Amino acid sequence: MGSYRQSNNQHSQQNTSANNNHNCNCHHSNRNNCNCRGKEEVVVDPTRTIVNTNTRKRVVKHVHPTEVINVNRTVVRNEHFFPVSEREVNETVEENYNCGQDPERRGNCRPFWSRF
Repeated sequence: MGSYRQSNNQHSQQNTSANNNHNCNCHHSNRNNCNCRGKEEVVVDPTRTIVNTNTRKRVVKHVHPTEVINVNRTVVRNEHFFPVSEREVNETVEENYNCGQDPERRGNCRPFWSRF
């Protein structure tokens, strides 16, 4: 970084105002050799910036819960059986016919329905 120095005119004006009637044109490089020994030249350098960083650690705990479900499954197998049994039944069916008055004439028979 470079230094900031006042120009000769400003420097002369400051020295003149401080010395009133004394005209001193001293330059920075040879100020010990000039005849204005009671005067001090002020050189203002640019501000130096120093950054101090204070770091502190912080712990943030992240909890990620997990639920495990254990399923105990029972499968019931229903087996259906249809056993068949067989049996014999003797059935008698009666049919009633009206065959008229002559038992010798069979061809003349009609089904007879009972009304009661």
